[in-house]
Amino acid sequence: MNKKIRIGLIGCGRVAENYIISTENCGAAQITAVSGGRHAEELGERLGVPALETDEICESELTDALCILTPPEFHYKYAIKAIQAGKHVLVEKPVSFSTEEIEKMIFAAKERGIVCMPGHSYLYLPEMIRIKNAIHSGKLGIPSYLYMAETYYMPPELSVKYTGPETDVLCHQLYMSLAFLGKPKKLAAFRTDACDSGLGTGGPQVSVMMEYGKGTLVHILVSWAAEDHSSDPFTFKLKVIGTGGSMHFSRRDFVENTGTGYEQAMYQEMFDTEMKWFVQECIGKGRRPLSTMEDAEEVCRLHGLVMESIRDGKVVNVDWGGIHV
Repeated sequence: MNKKIRIGLIGCGRVAENYIISTENCGAAQITAVSGGRHAEELGERLGVPALETDEICESELTDALCILTPPEFHYKYAIKAIQAGKHVLVEKPVSFSTEEIEKMIFAAKERGIVCMPGHSYLYLPEMIRIKNAIHSGKLGIPSYLYMAETYYMPPELSVKYTGPETDVLCHQLYMSLAFLGKPKKLAAFRTDACDSGLGTGGPQVSVMMEYGKGTLVHILVSWAAEDHSSDPFTFKLKVIGTGGSMHFSRRDFVENTGTGYEQAMYQEMFDTEMKWFVQECIGKGRRPLSTMEDAEEVCRLHGLVMESIRDGKVVNVDWGGIHV
């Protein structure tokens, strides 16, 4: 690819910083415009690019592709407008809580022959690719148990800016479980709020259990209630145990000293590898993303069943078709 892909950012919040770094590290792309939020003007000045209105950036000749980093309720509006203008689109997770919206994005992108890719970023880490390949190739035998945890303390002044872990975070674990194992047979989910329990710490947390066709069990925990300061922290952890072997991943396996603190290097790496795939492989070579918008639609359906289980306090059968592990 001789010419750099010109990237526009819609949404100038915290995650935009990760996309700025990943674009710089990509080598085949550059940010040429930004939009959205009260920080847009400031960010544009810092990067030396124009800060446009959101409707304007979707059709601007300054960009070839857009990264949509807004809250989920705005994803569809901007994605459709950008697709209709012939822009390639990367939509942050969760893509949408409406399967109808995702289906319309899929149709529009196919009709115009452009890339529309969900921001299922963890699946682009080499470690996750290795786990997925090991499961699918049978090297681990029949998976008996998959455990995924993401736990940290979310201060009340920050948590009020989000909906909750079951909405803002759980998508990661759902798209990984679907990528590794496919669709479950049934699930049960629970949500509690440590703030209301008298514990004097943290906030909401959600737990999901899923059962698969050959007896595989999946357990997911996402908590904003407290930090794990143990020797083997659950900051972001995954373990799969099979009849033929097992594998483990932790984002804390690689920690860098930045001079002012310690950073989990693989958190930024997943944005870097995702951006390179979006720009170099999908846009440049016409390859499919490692996780598609069809996958995002399945995540949306599964999330809906999780929310149903939390609301009704019952085990929910997953009866929307597909092959079970």
